[in-house]
Amino acid sequence: MLRPHEMSSVVITGPKSVQEPIIRELHDMKILHIVEHSKNELADIGIPLESAGRLSETLVKARALISALGIKKEGAFELKKELLDVESNVNKLNGELNSILEELKRIDAQLAKNDSIRQELELLKGININLDNFTSCKSLASFTGYISSDVLRLKDEISKITKSFMLLESKAKKRNFIALFADRKSEENISDILKKRNFAQVNLANVQGMKGAASQNLARINDESLKLQKLRNDIMRKIEKLGTNNKGFLIASEIFLREQLEKAEAPLKFASTTNAFLAKGWIPSEDLKNSIERLNKAGRNKIYIQFEPAKSSQKAPVKQKNPNPIKPFQFFMDLYSIPTYREIDPTFFVFLTFPIFFGIMLGDIGYGIVSLGLFWFLKIKMPKAKNFFNVLILASLVSIIFGFLYGEFFGLEEIGNYHLWHALSRAKDMFTLMYISLAIGAVHVNIGLIIGFINVYGDHGLMAAIYEKAGWIVLELGVAMLALSHFKIIVISPWIGAVFLAAAVMMLFKGEGVKGIMELPSIFTNILSYARLMAIGLSSVILAVIVNDSAGQFFHKGGFFILIGILILVIGHLINIMLGLLGSFLHSLRLHYVEFFSKFFTGGAKKYAPFGLKDE
Repeated sequence: MLRPHEMSSVVITGPKSVQEPIIRELHDMKILHIVEHSKNELADIGIPLESAGRLSETLVKARALISALGIKKEGAFELKKELLDVESNVNKLNGELNSILEELKRIDAQLAKNDSIRQELELLKGININLDNFTSCKSLASFTGYISSDVLRLKDEISKITKSFMLLESKAKKRNFIALFADRKSEENISDILKKRNFAQVNLANVQGMKGAASQNLARINDESLKLQKLRNDIMRKIEKLGTNNKGFLIASEIFLREQLEKAEAPLKFASTTNAFLAKGWIPSEDLKNSIERLNKAGRNKIYIQFEPAKSSQKAPVKQKNPNPIKPFQFFMDLYSIPTYREIDPTFFVFLTFPIFFGIMLGDIGYGIVSLGLFWFLKIKMPKAKNFFNVLILASLVSIIFGFLYGEFFGLEEIGNYHLWHALSRAKDMFTLMYISLAIGAVHVNIGLIIGFINVYGDHGLMAAIYEKAGWIVLELGVAMLALSHFKIIVISPWIGAVFLAAAVMMLFKGEGVKGIMELPSIFTNILSYARLMAIGLSSVILAVIVNDSAGQFFHKGGFFILIGILILVIGHLINIMLGLLGSFLHSLRLHYVEFFSKFFTGGAKKYAPFGLKDE
């Protein structure tokens, strides 16, 4: 529990003829944490198996099909097909879908074109003119677009230039739309006039070549678009059906192909020569015997396996060993850093203290019940995050327990005429709670120092542990003696405390050098930091009291004001619960990461990730 699973380094070497069956066996066992080989003068990096290219191509197609068909990766499906059948079916589905998508693309393009034509025809609908007139003509110039000025005045100006013109107008988008036809000789002069009138040209390229009135063509285009939209809906239903019918196969195929590709690309992590391969990695010592037997059988006794327990100088991957109730708290280690192979795993201590710190700060029966219900609901809705919510569910239960100790229910210490029993009132005994918080801090920090002592003792020996970690405890004892002597709580010479202080300074200088001397005050600031256990909880109580008092004033007025009071209660307590949950979580986490871990934790290890095991 406090130490990870023991690991053994393993080297597997053998001829290329048994490389593939060895890879298959390793993948099935899911036991070897592979250490990737770096190319050197002795051995190159291996090359993928022959099937890798084909597998990669088929996997890309399968994933593209899953994406295009909108298939959600949920549920478990069993694939009872060989690789060639999977590849053939994926290619067949890919071809079928591509054909459907091409048709869909063609329809969408035609619908987009019809939409552009429709917009132009809508402009011309109010102008009673045959569309043949917009056909390009050498002797006739045409202008179509929006104009902001008075059309009658525009006619007058153009008539002064030429009598050979025709000007038609209609209202479009609350603006004047015109279609102007004139002889080519006057085109330049008319363009100048239109520019002065803020003319906005509209290109009617899509109606070129059309015959008849705009309204007739508009009706035809609308009918055509309706047919195309119906055809498009049929295609979308066909795609949906294709996805429904092949969902199980595609999800299972993606998993199968991914696993096969992982095997095919495994040699890229091995060392390789012309005729042999070499794989290095780590296996839990408890699984070593069975693993060797299975590998020798798979390799037809043609392989050689060398193994030895992990040495202190080696950076072995870490497989944490915690019982089921404690495992959810490994989330905090994953979030921060994985403990090294040789140091104590702090997960157990986080399991003990995180819910307590959370409960001390939130500490309300009502708030605890609400948070418990919330986290239980979220756990059901988000099963992938169940470990995280299990932590918060436990913390909520502890909050309810502390709520009973504080005698608080939504900030109330008295309900009706019934006064809730309490061991400690946060609102009245804040100094007592502060002393308790600091005492908890002193205990917690010193537990961290004791763990650090064990870690340093294992890595560097007894004297190093005494200098580096015991020196801090001696420092605390010296300060405690001076304080107790000063306040005459105990009868002791101050010189005894001074001697302890001097000894602590020398020990820390010996163990940590100048850094240790510079950080002398840190041990006391760390302990003082635990006063937040009282402060965060007190702020929550005060806000709850304010909400209750404010609502109570409205309740006394009666009538409509009762509804306002209820609204204040609901909104006020919801905000306070959210702030309480966030504050309790973050500050509990901080006390562990900063005040506690800094006394012993190094971290930085790699998590044990065996070949073939899917990430959770």
